[in-house]
Amino acid sequence: MISLDSKRICALLLSLIALTDVSIILNVPVLRQVLGFATLTFLPGFLLIQIVRVSANRLEKILYAVGLSVSFLLFVPLVMNFVYPSIGISRPISLLPIAATFSLILAVLTIVGYKKGAFDFQITAADFTKQIEVIQSPHVLGAVLIVVLGILGGLFIRYDLDSLFSLLSTLSIVIIFVLVVSRRVPARFYPVFIVAIALAFQYSRTLTSPNLIAGGDINYELYFADVVKAAGVWNPSYTIADIAHSDYSGMLSVVFLPNVYSLFLNLDTAVVYSLVYPFIFAFVPLGLYHIYRTNISAVPSKHNDTSAFLAAFLFMAFFGFFLQLPREQIAELFLVLALLIIMGTSLQELKKGAVLVVFIGSMVVSHYATSYLFLLYLAVLWFGPALVRVVKHRPRQGRPAVTATLVALATVIALDWYIFASGGTPYTAIVQLGSHTYNTFASEFFSTANDAYVTTGLGGGISGLSFTHALARYWGVAVEGLLVVGLLLMIWCRKTLKINSQFLLLALSSLFLLLVLVASPAVGSILLGWRGFALALLFLAPCCIFAVEAIVDRGSSWIHANEDLAVKLKGAALIVVIVPFFLFNYNFIFEIAEHPSNFAFIPAQGQNGRVLEYSDNESWSYLVVSPVPDQSVYAAKWISGSMGPSPIYADSLRITDLIAYGHVSPDSTQLLSSSDLNHSLPANSYVYFGAANVQQDSLALKDANGNIFFQNISTSPTLTAGNKIYSNGLAEFYYIQG
Repeated sequence: MISLDSKRICALLLSLIALTDVSIILNVPVLRQVLGFATLTFLPGFLLIQIVRVSANRLEKILYAVGLSVSFLLFVPLVMNFVYPSIGISRPISLLPIAATFSLILAVLTIVGYKKGAFDFQITAADFTKQIEVIQSPHVLGAVLIVVLGILGGLFIRYDLDSLFSLLSTLSIVIIFVLVVSRRVPARFYPVFIVAIALAFQYSRTLTSPNLIAGGDINYELYFADVVKAAGVWNPSYTIADIAHSDYSGMLSVVFLPNVYSLFLNLDTAVVYSLVYPFIFAFVPLGLYHIYRTNISAVPSKHNDTSAFLAAFLFMAFFGFFLQLPREQIAELFLVLALLIIMGTSLQELKKGAVLVVFIGSMVVSHYATSYLFLLYLAVLWFGPALVRVVKHRPRQGRPAVTATLVALATVIALDWYIFASGGTPYTAIVQLGSHTYNTFASEFFSTANDAYVTTGLGGGISGLSFTHALARYWGVAVEGLLVVGLLLMIWCRKTLKINSQFLLLALSSLFLLLVLVASPAVGSILLGWRGFALALLFLAPCCIFAVEAIVDRGSSWIHANEDLAVKLKGAALIVVIVPFFLFNYNFIFEIAEHPSNFAFIPAQGQNGRVLEYSDNESWSYLVVSPVPDQSVYAAKWISGSMGPSPIYADSLRITDLIAYGHVSPDSTQLLSSSDLNHSLPANSYVYFGAANVQQDSLALKDANGNIFFQNISTSPTLTAGNKIYSNGLAEFYYIQG
């Protein structure tokens, strides 16, 4: 096996770019997808890191390479979108311009890197041999097995309606967790297992259906992405009447990123959401792991690595991890990378500032709510240390991690983009939220009419639940309590353990976020309680691990346990606390206890019971996140080629079928009301019933306060068989003539 020097590395990279182009031109199945994905996701960032000579450890370089690659895929199409029409290319967001531009830029970067000596390193035969040995090690093969089981779990649910492999995937993850707690896994393999677990978590859910989540906001993301793909160009002023969703059009993670992958890899956009975005999102817990291990204590140790792994696992163990919207996944990656740079010391100041600005800009154009949260973090990291210095009369030592200039720059970037994009709707939305919160704060402070997820998080709504579901609620509240206890203990022991003060400030900010969600229903209804908790876990997760270890340490001292016994007791306590939390959040226990026919080869009751059981509240399996039924997809696509200019009425959970798969403009859809069904519908309008509507003879309607209630379709006197213009056995369309 020959070694690779700088010249060979340059030739290899140019060959990769050329081979990718050939696979695209000839549309070679599999090869096009594999090479295209590798080229897009890793090569731009790798080249940029080598050219600017980023000095960081291997894990940081991998994280920065992925982040810079995604930034490349956001901003290069943005430049193309505005420059290319002026030189006669009317459809810049299409395959030929994107493929040609990317290939040219990457080839130029490769040559520049070679000329600047960026590839002046050698990969010897011994290096190849060592990496092959690592890949063939039981730990790496075990990590691969976890991912394979997760993929098989999703596919078996999709095609065979069998959740056995998904359950086995969950059990394999539990085994790895126990082995890590027992110190049976070397710390150098922790990053591999974190990525493997993240991918297994994601794919075991995203692959259960080819269709998107019914009623979810991801359907609007698909609509706006397809609008840009169909037009071949992005119109930054494009808006819809619904301000709550109009801002999606201003997010480059919605209008550019999925289209780049879709065009390059020749994949449907929904498939990109199912396969590509989860892979990118898997680097979020990896970045958190690195932040935890380098900031929880100033003294590096194997114990730090293990605690960091467990904290990253807890972050992933919450169900919000697999429910994140695509644009939120991308924004969280940049949030973690930006804070990693701020809290790290490996980059030189000039390079640190440049990369940080790129990541902040990428976050801003990916998701506005995450960007506002980041601005809060920045303000706290700037103001907190300054306040401590003033109170304790301490002189400033060295350059602060966050300066007023950085806070101002990040704020200007965010506000300027949100005023520019989508007619300023992202900015308008936050202003309206702030105004509403200010005007109603006194009347709604700690109101019982809070978001349902917030109520659940506080332990409410237990009455009427089964034993397992009630136990899950109590377990969740217990973990929340440990988060708070752990944070207080960290603050108390910060000097003894030399915990990074920046990390403590981020954890305090996260706790403040949770308190705001509880105290203000206006904020809770916008952000949703589970999303807020998922964001808070970014920096509160280590607090739970610290609390459990501190409590066990105190108990061990009371019983005079030796060091070996104390370590075993801590491991047992962590397993008892975190494993059930994970199994409850991923519905493993509910599936085992309530749906044995899904995995034990017991025939489902009723004819085609599992095939046709669509529900607004839950799927036929607890391991499936209520996807849009195929019949609804077929109906939505039919109406897109058959409808006239008339509006379409549907219930609150079915409108998104029309928007995502029928490409019906949200401005052409109307919510059905009880009055429409009981009295009359407007003339020359369509009425859409999805598969779940027809099967259940039920519609999900909203009352004046926005609460959902259900009404039977068969009780409506305004709809008759003579109005029906389409049916595929489940989904239906009616037309009300004038």
